[in-house]
Amino acid sequence: MQTRSTKGALLPAACDALDDLAEQLNSWRSTRRPGDRIPELIWKAAASLARLQGLSSTATALKLNYYDLQRRLGLRRKSKPTPSLPTFVEMPGPPPTDPRTVELIGPNGG
Repeated sequence: MQTRSTKGALLPAACDALDDLAEQLNSWRSTRRPGDRIPELIWKAAASLARLQGLSSTATALKLNYYDLQRRLGLRRKSKPTPSLPTFVEMPGPPPTDPRTVELIGPNGG
């Protein structure tokens, strides 16, 4: 079932589902003990709504953390480990013309 009109406004079905879930979430919030986690059923319903009407609007309407809901949708990209780059690279110069010549370079490059 489509939940958006051609102009992007939500149709009544999505609004009703969002209102129902917001009511469940508010009820849970009013009776929860400190430290309780949001029940998995509520997360699953929020993720389903987010797939239909968008992550940001769902998180905002339900007062959920955007990134927690994003993770529940499986949209969060895993960061790739950055390869460690060498901090110093020595570049060999041209061979000296006289084998007895020693070239000294100071810390400032001079």
